[in-house]
Amino acid sequence: MSDEKPDLPDTQPTEVATVAETAGTSATRPLPVQGDTATAVIEPVGPAVPDVDADEPVGPAPRKRRRRWPWVLGGILIVLGILLTIAFFVAEGYAKEYAREYIKERIIAVLGIEPGTPVTVDIGDGSVLLQALVGKLNQIDVTAEQVTFGILKGAATVHAEGVPLDQNAPVEALEITFAVAEGDVAALAGNISGLQMESIVLEEPEIVGSTTLSIFFGIQVPVGLGIEPSADNGKIVFTPTSIRWDDDTYTVDELRETFGGSFLGGIVDQLLQQQSFCVAENLPAALVIVDVDVVEKDLVVRIDGEGAALGGTDLSTPGTCAA
Repeated sequence: MSDEKPDLPDTQPTEVATVAETAGTSATRPLPVQGDTATAVIEPVGPAVPDVDADEPVGPAPRKRRRRWPWVLGGILIVLGILLTIAFFVAEGYAKEYAREYIKERIIAVLGIEPGTPVTVDIGDGSVLLQALVGKLNQIDVTAEQVTFGILKGAATVHAEGVPLDQNAPVEALEITFAVAEGDVAALAGNISGLQMESIVLEEPEIVGSTTLSIFFGIQVPVGLGIEPSADNGKIVFTPTSIRWDDDTYTVDELRETFGGSFLGGIVDQLLQQQSFCVAENLPAALVIVDVDVVEKDLVVRIDGEGAALGGTDLSTPGTCAA
């Protein structure tokens, strides 16, 4: 038996290196050989590692973004609410201005107020837009500094409740207060007594007129006549209640008892004759005089127009006084 070993093919180391390079392992250790077949030792394969660009910095994973749309929606709703509120107040301002002008025009027409006369209209603190939804204004107050009813001049205030936006519908309540100042009551000097009054002053509750009586032999006697006003069928009625003669004051009954049968009786009767002044013919037919009083230094006439329509014919047609 020969000790010589068979010659191995020269290509074995080359094949082993090739296999090693293919497997991505080191070729420093030769692979075992069985027969003519070369077996490659394959290392265990781990989880796939993603390719990483060596130039790209590696940092922590980005945080998950929170949903912001509820906050955005809430902000939008707040802005819309603010805009709607502003729009409401702007519209409310226009509505109030329109209501004031509408009421002002109607009152000027009803009371025959001269153009250019200062007129103030107050429609209260409530929302006009909300009142408009039910078709009427809750309350209005109007002040006119100068109003003329025939020979009488004064200031008028109007208070109305339940005023429909439809000018042909009746108001629930309508009250007018006409105040004639003491200096303007002098216009009634020829209407309050059977004798012409030379001067008139107001001493609540009376109108006091002064005149001079001419008695026998041309003797002049100054007298004062106390008169209480009242309302009757569209008129202001003036009823004598007292006589101021010298420094004494007499009631009407006392004066008639004292001078009724004397030669002064005729003068006394003329002095005490009840007089009146028709106001209704200077007012719309729907307005009724309900009361007349002396209040401090004003002659106050109270007028009622409940159930009247601001655009109705009764407020455009003059009234009349009963005979």
